[in-house]
Amino acid sequence: MAFTRLNKTKNIIKKGIKIKRRNKTIKNKTRKNKKIYKSNNKLNLKGGFASQTTINIPYNSNLIESINTALAPVFETLPAFSKDLVYVSFGSKLNERTLESEYLDPDYSYINRVNAAYQMVPFFLCANSNPRAKILCDGRSCKVLNIVIDMFKDEEDVENSKKYINSSLTDRRELDSSLETSNITQYFINITSVKHGIMQNATKENKNPYTTDEHHLFLGMISDVLCKKMRENGIDGKNFILCNYIKFKHPNAIEDKIRKNSSETFQRVLIENGYENSYYEWFGYFPMMLYNCIAPPKYIDIIQTSFYAGALRSMMKDDIKNQFKILEMTKSEFKIPKLLDLFKNVIPIKNIAHEYEPPSGYNEDRKNNFCYSVYDLIR
Repeated sequence: MAFTRLNKTKNIIKKGIKIKRRNKTIKNKTRKNKKIYKSNNKLNLKGGFASQTTINIPYNSNLIESINTALAPVFETLPAFSKDLVYVSFGSKLNERTLESEYLDPDYSYINRVNAAYQMVPFFLCANSNPRAKILCDGRSCKVLNIVIDMFKDEEDVENSKKYINSSLTDRRELDSSLETSNITQYFINITSVKHGIMQNATKENKNPYTTDEHHLFLGMISDVLCKKMRENGIDGKNFILCNYIKFKHPNAIEDKIRKNSSETFQRVLIENGYENSYYEWFGYFPMMLYNCIAPPKYIDIIQTSFYAGALRSMMKDDIKNQFKILEMTKSEFKIPKLLDLFKNVIPIKNIAHEYEPPSGYNEDRKNNFCYSVYDLIR
């Protein structure tokens, strides 16, 4: 009899544990469903864009003439932006929609969206980002000329990038409020025809079509033409950023050469035109904590060297794949003051708390009128 009662008691306890586990599972599913609901309940993009235009640059033997003819509509609008902001990005279009798990923090794996939208339209360009309200254009409500230069397959490829911008800048899963783009005049410059023309000529001349120097000569040409037009229209270096996003996930020898040559080409052109402080590059895929950041190349080299030497890696511990870790840190967590000082030159292109104002304000030694640096935004 006692044995039977004991078995009954054990069964009741087991049932109780099962119920608790089931309740916990239900709660977890509810939380998950809430997250899904929140992500599906989209915000609206505020104001749309002032305008969005696609321009194709055709290939011919005189590429300078082809560039100037094709970009005439852009140059006609430049005088209207002489006191405003100009942002040019190379290689920023949407190529893929999600990141592989190898790049993601397990605790943040649901945030697997690539940041192509923020490469094309960084949060700090948007009219309602805190930096724009507080510090840009000496307190003036300024406009933005936004030029995206890449190889688009066709018009549908351009439309996919446009849709992805809208989707990302209104993603309730990541943003408390949507970003406003009504101040932005955007051009998508398609250079696919030029690439194909260069490759066909290289093949005829028995050159490697992927590594031929004409590719970088063309990048130099188009960036030089743009810089000279900026100068002609009095656009200040603090109001101009040219950012290079030409990076590869697992580069082979050819891809690494393409990355290196494009970087050297852009740097040379901007220095020659007096815009040396206007050139930025994307950090790339790893470490992921800097995935949403850009910086002048020399600071990227220093920071990445510090990371691989262990100085920064030891501070990140297991969080090197957390895309938000760098913005969640406090200045007191940096044990190396010189390393912290480097982040005055690093700019985030994506900030989920885009209306947040750092208590320390904005650095007096800033080199641009665009955005708070990572140094300013570190909590």
